[in-house]
Amino acid sequence: MTTPTTFAYKRPGVYITESLNPLPQPISPPGLAVATFVGTHDAGPSNPVKVTSWEQFMSLYGGFGNGLNYLPFQVYEYFANGGQQAWILRATPTDSVAARLLVKNTPLPPPENIVATPDGTAPSGAGTKPTPKVTNVTLTAPVAPVTANPEQTAFQVEWDAITPLADVDAYQVVVTRPDEGSFSKTVWVAQPASGKPTAAFTDLGPDITYSVQITPYKGATAGDPMTTAATFDTAPGYTAVDALQVTARGRGAYGNKVFITTAPSWTSGRFHLFVKYGSAAQSSLVETWQDVSLNPGDPRYIVGLINSSKGGSTYVSVQNMLPPTSTTPGTSATPDASWQPEYVADAPLEDGADGVLAVNLAEQLAAQFGSISDVLLLNLCGNTSLTDHIPPQTQINSVLAWVEQRRGAFLVLDAPRQPAPIAADVAANKYVETVGGYSPQSSYAAFYGPWVQVADPAGSSVSSTRMLPPAGAVMGQFAQADAAVGPNRSPAGVAYSLIGAVGVENNFTFEQLDTLNQVGCNIIRPVPQSGLCIMGARTLRQGMPDRYISVRRMLTYLENLLEDVTRFAVFEPNGPELWQTLNALVTQQLLTLTQADQLQSSVPDQAFFVVCDETNNTSQTVANGEIHIQVGVALASPAEFIVIEISQYQGGISTTTTSVESTA
Repeated sequence: MTTPTTFAYKRPGVYITESLNPLPQPISPPGLAVATFVGTHDAGPSNPVKVTSWEQFMSLYGGFGNGLNYLPFQVYEYFANGGQQAWILRATPTDSVAARLLVKNTPLPPPENIVATPDGTAPSGAGTKPTPKVTNVTLTAPVAPVTANPEQTAFQVEWDAITPLADVDAYQVVVTRPDEGSFSKTVWVAQPASGKPTAAFTDLGPDITYSVQITPYKGATAGDPMTTAATFDTAPGYTAVDALQVTARGRGAYGNKVFITTAPSWTSGRFHLFVKYGSAAQSSLVETWQDVSLNPGDPRYIVGLINSSKGGSTYVSVQNMLPPTSTTPGTSATPDASWQPEYVADAPLEDGADGVLAVNLAEQLAAQFGSISDVLLLNLCGNTSLTDHIPPQTQINSVLAWVEQRRGAFLVLDAPRQPAPIAADVAANKYVETVGGYSPQSSYAAFYGPWVQVADPAGSSVSSTRMLPPAGAVMGQFAQADAAVGPNRSPAGVAYSLIGAVGVENNFTFEQLDTLNQVGCNIIRPVPQSGLCIMGARTLRQGMPDRYISVRRMLTYLENLLEDVTRFAVFEPNGPELWQTLNALVTQQLLTLTQADQLQSSVPDQAFFVVCDETNNTSQTVANGEIHIQVGVALASPAEFIVIEISQYQGGISTTTTSVESTA
């Protein structure tokens, strides 16, 4: 028995193989691997999204799209073959741009500071024509309209009274618009006993030039009007500022098909936001966000709701642009009625662009899934054949290194496909060459081929077929095996025929199959009375024992299971009592697996051992803050070769033949 290698631990956490919950609590095993598809597509979010059905994928990613990308077809085949849930990462070029929409706020103008002068009465009776004309007409309120009364819809003027005062009974004040001849407002102002006469007008329009003409009257007799009418401009309203930025969840031109409508809510200070998807001529309502607010203190704060990773929008993200970076008249620095967005109807997100740079699936996978703790059953959709990506071998080797480091992922590789059909012997040589070029030769990956012919799910005719990479259907069979048996069962053999497959790209001879199996190519081939079956269960690793998929995946499952079970022990007092608890917990989990026939033996002493005591937890390791748990498990390898020896007696002579058949 050897002691596990000591590492330089630098942060508190769980190292080696551990798990969840103290002994008195029931233990729930962690979920099995979640399918993960990474590939290009012409629509959909560009962050990881977990879907649980093909219908959900269609609603988020637009179904098969233009039919040129393998991602939707892999997802379709996965669910058609028994898949339950899958992470989707729509990879996009680094120079692609997400579509955006900026919604302005509704600035608040101050109340009008002018009270309208009541209309006077036109003088009547005899009179004489006043000789002087009105002069010195000035704007009295507001004094500086552009700054003092934005969105001005009223103003007040004054002028010098004609003297002697007795020569004038009243003044006729007429306001007109030079740009609109039909507009006219008239008030009568009586001659004041002292001071200057004034006239006020309300209900005007903002940002308009008005002309004021004043005529003195004595009785009903008019004097001469002003020689030149006085003109005044009503001030425009405050300038609106950016209030809300709406951005498509996915980069690319597809975001230009998203439309936004905002509308008043039944609650003061809140609004409704509606998301539509389609075209300007015809779009469908896909999301409704009612009674939301731009106030960060409001429980219905729109950013917290729409951007939430759980229950948030799958089409858009939002950013609150308030308060503005500089003092802006009409918009408060703190939430108030000016923090209402303007109301827009079917405003499109714009400027989304697909980009032209080559797509690096490996880089985007590592960047997006670093914080996702699920065990991943991973596929780079069609990466072995597409030419608009970074070279496939480069990307796959990067992902192989990533899954080796992560240890919680398993990569399902598609066989390469040539632009034109090739013979089976050429294809077999190509497969061997491809597998030989992978580095590292990892047990965290498996290679499947050839491509399979299926009834075209995107075709308009029931008789149309399409050649697809096999990984989508294979991963669906992985999900079936996990659910029915567990990760200790490789999805291979006559029990795992591909649903919907009607043919394969190449049928190989027995000699070619021998060569392919030895280098780790898991071949899909027709089996009499069983259909097109997965007839291989090997990883890329050539050596024993983890050359088998079931061994590697079972080890990964155990590592995650025991990590969850023992996580509670971090920061617990490190001593014999804790060691005994951990020993019992780990033993309990392994005993459960033994009773479920997921280990090699049904006898616990022959199936596993657990050591967590003073023999592997010395005073030095305790002082270092470490607990060591040594676990050994006997994992079952698949029955890859069934050897049948048939003996026949004829007249006392025995003849023996041997048949070797791969069934894994």
